[in-house]
Amino acid sequence: MFKNQSYKSFKENLDFVRSCSNWDELDKLSKTINQKFLLNSKYKSKLRAVEKKMNVTLCDDSWMGHCAKYQLHSGGKRLRALLALIAADIFKISHESAIYAAVCCEFIHNASLIHDDLQDRDLLRRGLPTIWNRFGDHTAINLGDYFIAGSFEALSKIKGNPENKCKAIEHLSYTIQQTLKGQSLEILERSNLNLRMEEYESTAKAKTGGLICWPIKLIMILNGEKNIDEFNFNPLYEAGLAYQIQDDLSDFLGIKDRGLPGRDLKEGKMNVLIMHFLETATSGERFLLKEFFTKKSESISEDDILNWIKIIKSRGIIEKSIEHLIKVSKDAIKKSRKVSNGLNKITEFVILNILLRISDKIKVKL
Repeated sequence: MFKNQSYKSFKENLDFVRSCSNWDELDKLSKTINQKFLLNSKYKSKLRAVEKKMNVTLCDDSWMGHCAKYQLHSGGKRLRALLALIAADIFKISHESAIYAAVCCEFIHNASLIHDDLQDRDLLRRGLPTIWNRFGDHTAINLGDYFIAGSFEALSKIKGNPENKCKAIEHLSYTIQQTLKGQSLEILERSNLNLRMEEYESTAKAKTGGLICWPIKLIMILNGEKNIDEFNFNPLYEAGLAYQIQDDLSDFLGIKDRGLPGRDLKEGKMNVLIMHFLETATSGERFLLKEFFTKKSESISEDDILNWIKIIKSRGIIEKSIEHLIKVSKDAIKKSRKVSNGLNKITEFVILNILLRISDKIKVKL
C-alpha cells in the first residue's frame, strides 16, 4: 500500500513540476548554453580508455577487486573524468597524463559515494544496491579507502615534473580534507532546525564544489601552475551548490534512483527544500518537524514521509527551490565570465550537466 501511495505522490510531483512556470525557465536556461565544442567523438574514446585504466588498476581477483568492479560497473556519468579530459585539452596536457588524471578524479569521487551511502544508510545507488547494502559495512569502509589509495596510485603514474606531481599530491590531500569537512558538517547539522541558508550553501560548496574543482586544478598543476587562485574557481564552487540543490530536488521528487521519494526527510538531512520550508513554518510546524526528525529511521513510515512531502509541496517550496537552482546556476555562469575563457567553458558545461540531470529525468518519467 505504501509503495502505491509513494508512486502516486511521485507521479503527482512530476506533473506538478511540469506545470510550473519556473520549470520552463529552467528548461530554457539549459538551451541557452552553447556546448558545441564538446560534441566530439574523441571524448567518448578517451572515456573508454579511462574505464579500461580504472578496471586494470583496481579490479583484480581479490575480494576488494571484485567489489571495485561492482562499483565501477554500476554506471555513472563520469563527469569528473570528463572535466579532467576537457581541461587537459584546454591546458595542453598529454593524452596519457590526462587519462591518469581522469582516473584519479573518478576514484576519489567513487570513494566519497561509497562512504556517503554507508553514512546515510542509502539502500540504492543508480538503481542498484549500494556497497554496504550488498557487501556489508566493513567492506564499504575498506572499499572507499581502496579507491582513495587508487587515486594516489593513478597520480604516481603520471609522467612529468616531480615538483608538479608533489604539488598535485598536496592539493589532492587538501581536496579530500575539504570534502570530509563538508560531509562531517552535513551529518552534524542533521535535524538542526536553526541551520541558516548560508551555512547550508557553504557546506555544499565545500563538499560538492571541491570535487568538481579538483579535476581542473589537477590539470593546471600538472601544467606547471604554481599558485592556484581560488577566485577563479568561485564559479565552479557555485556550480557545486547548484549540483546539491538539484540533488535535493531529485530526492524530494523521487527521481534520484535511490528508492522512494523523500529519503532525505527520513534521514533528517537539512536539504534546500526543508531550509526554504523553515523560512515560513509556524512554531507548531517546526515542533512537529523536530519530533519527526527525532524518530528512529526504522520507525518512520512511508505515510509519515508522504505527509511531510504534501505539506512542503503545498507551501510552494518546490517552485522556490527551482528558482533557487536557476539563480545559483545563472550566478555561476555570470561569475565565470570574469575568469579565463577555458574556465568559463568548463563552468557552463558543468551547469548544463546539472540542469539536464533533473530536466531529462522529469521529461522522460511517466
